[in-house]
Amino acid sequence: MKKIILYSSDFTMSFSLLMYLKDRYNITVSTDNEDLLKIVKCTKYDLVLLDMEPSNKTEKLCEDIKTVNPGVPIVLIYVFKNQNKEFDIKIRKFADFIFYKPFDLNEVTKELSALTGTYN
Repeated sequence: MKKIILYSSDFTMSFSLLMYLKDRYNITVSTDNEDLLKIVKCTKYDLVLLDMEPSNKTEKLCEDIKTVNPGVPIVLIYVFKNQNKEFDIKIRKFADFIFYKPFDLNEVTKELSALTGTYN
């Protein structure tokens, strides 16, 4: 079973995605982004799923993850805001896919399957 690490500071979002994905993937959940990087440094994951608004902090975290595991796909989830347009453009150099909230769980399933090579 492919391994995904999921980060969200929103416990409800974390729990909802965990319940939805747990039958398809081995999921590790973190609600602390500093712990997330420590975990990624110690364990190899097939995909990183981040529920974070685009910012300098998000960009740095993605860059650090790609430094530790260059081949790991990073998927971001956030609400698109016009004032974040510049960060949205910058973050795309690290993100393999972005879902804008609200998102369709069928699309999430399809894209995560494609990125991890697990066509369920």
